[in-house]
Amino acid sequence: MTTTATAYTKTQDQEFPQSRIDRLRRRLFHNDPNDDLTLQPHIDEKLTKKSELWSFFLFGFGLYSWANSCASLLLPILVQGIARNASHLESDPSVPCPEDDPVNDRCLVPFGWIQVTPTSFVLLTNVVTVWCTIVLTLGISALADHGRVSKRIMLCTSTALCVIACFIFLGALKPSIWWLSAVLFVFTGIVNGSTQNFYDAHISILTRYHPDIVRIQLQEGEASEAYIDAKTKVQTFLSGGSSAAGYAGGLLLTIICAIMLLTINEDLVTVGYCIIVAGVYIFIFVCIYAKYAVQRTFPPLPAGSHWATYGYVRIGKTISKVRRLKTLFYFLCTWFILGDGLAASSSMAILIAQDQLKLESSSMIIAALIQMIAAGLGMIFWIRLQNHHGVSPLKIVIFNTVAFGLLPCYCLLGLIEGCPIGLKHEWELYMLAAFFGIFSGAIYSSCRVVFAQFIPFGHENELFALYEMSSVSSSWIAPLVCTAIIQSSSVRHTWWFLATQFFIPAVLLLFVNVEKGRAEGIEFYKQEQERKKLKVAGAQTEEAGSGSVEDEERNIIKNAA
Repeated sequence: MTTTATAYTKTQDQEFPQSRIDRLRRRLFHNDPNDDLTLQPHIDEKLTKKSELWSFFLFGFGLYSWANSCASLLLPILVQGIARNASHLESDPSVPCPEDDPVNDRCLVPFGWIQVTPTSFVLLTNVVTVWCTIVLTLGISALADHGRVSKRIMLCTSTALCVIACFIFLGALKPSIWWLSAVLFVFTGIVNGSTQNFYDAHISILTRYHPDIVRIQLQEGEASEAYIDAKTKVQTFLSGGSSAAGYAGGLLLTIICAIMLLTINEDLVTVGYCIIVAGVYIFIFVCIYAKYAVQRTFPPLPAGSHWATYGYVRIGKTISKVRRLKTLFYFLCTWFILGDGLAASSSMAILIAQDQLKLESSSMIIAALIQMIAAGLGMIFWIRLQNHHGVSPLKIVIFNTVAFGLLPCYCLLGLIEGCPIGLKHEWELYMLAAFFGIFSGAIYSSCRVVFAQFIPFGHENELFALYEMSSVSSSWIAPLVCTAIIQSSSVRHTWWFLATQFFIPAVLLLFVNVEKGRAEGIEFYKQEQERKKLKVAGAQTEEAGSGSVEDEERNIIKNAA
């Protein structure tokens, strides 16, 4: 085998001159043919190929661009603008709000049976989105761990996102149906959250069947330090690479939208057209993923289970086993608070810029571009720091969380009378956008890596759904609290609450023991397999016992005859 491999390498070297470009091309696109001979026979699924990795990153290039450009920027601008145009004066509900903010009065818009400001309307719409996303995500999450449907579901939800994006502008085009954009905003959040859950779960799946991981697993075993280190590096590469690809995709999409806004005009209809372009943009990468992604086979649903209820039942059972996954659920509780703060800080900065600084859409597009460029550079820096200097993902999360907590502290300076800073000028928005990008990308990426190390085998989609739920489900708390603060005082006082969303998790993260969490996940899987073996053995014993009774009855009847 060694002679054959050497001969093949020599032949390959003759066919491919060893220039720097050729070596780079082979490293990026060519799989080692020896892996199919030495590794594939030892696993029950296909090895992770480079074409599959490229499709994974390109899908993230498109999918994350929605979160980085549309969900965090264009949609809040569109929905708040439409709600502002449909609002009326608080003092006289029959009088529409003027273009300029009224003096000693407020603009209100109906949200169900209550009247709220346009800013609060956006926050409350986000609350509805969160709860609907939780219900659907939990319902379909466990299906991805069974059968051959995970790829199909992810393609369906991502395609639905692209289709809905093409109709969300109707509320700006026809003021009589202004509420339709808010409804479609909810639907985009639902399908995007579901797609995100399936996408994140692929990190563990692609890592498990990666050639480097399988090779070390066969040589050293799963309990070896080399296997654990290699698995962490591959997970970091996939998580960080997908995040970096998403920021790059969001950057390109934001540039396209900026060109549209600057060349056409900056009204709400043009913002809606930008979202249509985003839907088409994402669909291109959905098609690429559909062609090259591999659908792996998982065990079928248990007997007697129904696809519509199995996800909820399984999540309930998993939560009930918290005593064996203490570190995982402790980390989830911390992420519950931290994810809430990250999402709310971005939204509040945009709403303040639009509501108080009166910035145009083009200015906020520029801020988004700065944030994405800073995020891309930050991701490169933090990944290199981790890979070349051995800094653990948990330490990166802690440091970035503390640093990010300085953002609301800076914005609180705006409450001091006479203080010239504190998000009072346009240049401050650009500065904070760069600050946000440098630290937020590393938090999202590294948190996924830390959490992935705690997941027992076979529970990837299920527990990543819980991970997404912890982040998404917390996202209704900050909007509700911020809405109450806005209704009672001013939007700037929300930074007091948001500051606690970072410093509390930073303290809690100090007590996370990664080694203990990894050991709990392995022990959980082993105990689960033992229970399955005992259950199968018990069923076989019952069948054998019933068979022996039947044989004995037949012998008695035969002797009597």
